[in-house]
Amino acid sequence: MRQTPSSYPIPEPVYFERVLRHDPNSLTHLIAINSAAVPFARNPAPRGLNPLAPWALLDVAWVSLARGRDNRHPATGRDLSEILDLFWSLDDPVTQEPEGMERWKGFLQRTIHHQAPWQEDNYSQLSRTIAWLSQTPYPAGSDDPLEVIVPGWDDHLLGCSLADYLGIANLVWGCATNHPNPRHRGRFAVNWYPAEEYNQFDGIRSPKQIKEVLNRHLVTTKNKLRASFPNDHDPLRRRYGHNPLRSRPLVGGVPGGYLVPVPAAVLDKASPLGLYYTGGDNMSAWGQSFTTDVGRLFERYVGRHLDLLPDVTVHPETLVKISKRESRKTVDFFVVFPDLVLLIEVKSTRPSEQLRFGGSDFTALLSTTPINKAFKQINRSVDLVRSGKHPELAGIPTDRRMIGMVVTAEPFHQINTPAQREHLSKTTIPVMVTAIAELEQAVTITDTSLAGLLRAALDADAVDLRQMFPRYEFLENNAVLEQGWSAIPFARPRRPRARNDAAI
Repeated sequence: MRQTPSSYPIPEPVYFERVLRHDPNSLTHLIAINSAAVPFARNPAPRGLNPLAPWALLDVAWVSLARGRDNRHPATGRDLSEILDLFWSLDDPVTQEPEGMERWKGFLQRTIHHQAPWQEDNYSQLSRTIAWLSQTPYPAGSDDPLEVIVPGWDDHLLGCSLADYLGIANLVWGCATNHPNPRHRGRFAVNWYPAEEYNQFDGIRSPKQIKEVLNRHLVTTKNKLRASFPNDHDPLRRRYGHNPLRSRPLVGGVPGGYLVPVPAAVLDKASPLGLYYTGGDNMSAWGQSFTTDVGRLFERYVGRHLDLLPDVTVHPETLVKISKRESRKTVDFFVVFPDLVLLIEVKSTRPSEQLRFGGSDFTALLSTTPINKAFKQINRSVDLVRSGKHPELAGIPTDRRMIGMVVTAEPFHQINTPAQREHLSKTTIPVMVTAIAELEQAVTITDTSLAGLLRAALDADAVDLRQMFPRYEFLENNAVLEQGWSAIPFARPRRPRARNDAAI
């Protein structure tokens, strides 16, 4: 029998009370089993709106583990369904704000930035991590040398190689979602993985090593969750903020091995954003240098994708002499097509928490973003090229259309809509903000050029490039991502066992 949906809006205390009726061990195990059954492809569009969305399940697990008490009533599938119904009906700041478009802009910001990260492609996320941070060459004689991402950085930060770290995440996810014993799904124990298979890793050779990496980076406990639960939180915004089970997606100290409430969160921990926060988790000199190095490598990573484009000439950033005392840098890349010049500025950035929360002053939030700075840089570079005064830019044609692109490490959802562009600097040429995930696919287009795709997107007033993808054909694989994927244990072709592996 289909239950009647809850009336909107539901106050957070009503939702809390319903969650806390149940023993946390029982409810979170039920969550883990249901979450493990969510398909690997996390895009919910083909299946319609699914109440078993990972962000909803993870919030229920957080509240239960942090606030619940053991030995209460066990939870049933109907109980979970009723709890999720309350979650989807929770009150939102939109109900407290005055009528007008501004409040709906904030609501959309909160909702999209809350849900969209869970819908990214896992193959691309994991491949990007190792292709960006491990396989992107960086010239030794650069004027801006890498400070900490040097040989051995991953062992220092992670306790193992980056490839093995991704392999561990893949292993935990695989066991939690596809273990042949249904009772083990939604959980992970190191002794479930046969010792004779450890040769699939690069350097991991024992269950003890896996456990050390897990405890160092991925495991939390109920006590830690209780201690960190914000008692003075805003009940309208709490669920949109950081859930500690995103940073530590495994729960230790519970019966039956590590609990994995939402296995998708394990893979997110191994994404570029997950590594960014792992390396820059504290404000030590090492952490600050790590995030700076990530940005330097990101520019080179974007350049690797531009090298996949056929029939173009790519000109890197140039220092232009303006006068005897002044020089000025251009955009990071000029991509010259037969019929277009694309000016690319790269920004290793993500939306601020205030922007993701849908803050009311969009002008203040957007005008200070690196994207706004990128727009100004594109304008300056256009002026330098069009002036025809600078021999350093003699290779950039002035006889064809110019389009600008700002490539970001993470999506800025809705940034290309008129509602947000009005808060950014005006540009002298059309400019589209593009997340790296979109560029990775766009450079593999086969039935037109990237220039043709950009022109079509701008003519259609597309919100992003991804909106245009269904109209075109693309290569099956991006060569840069495929190289990254092939380096990950349990993703690359299996290695034959060495003779002495039987003794492990």
